[in-house]
Amino acid sequence: MRVGISGTAHVELAAIQRFDLGILICKSCNEVIATLPTDRYVKFYGLCKNMTCIEKNKEANK
Repeated sequence: MRVGISGTAHVELAAIQRFDLGILICKSCNEVIATLPTDRYVKFYGLCKNMTCIEKNKEANK
């Protein structure tokens, strides 16, 4: 017998769907870098691979 995440035996793990409600945004240019599977809408900030954004971040951290 398989037990699902909610603790009920009738829920199969494969039947649980997760949606890409998380979003990773470049903090420099506001470009969407990626989406992430989360249970609710969440924004994460990071840096994209654009050289302009990387250089701008280096200047800000001096």
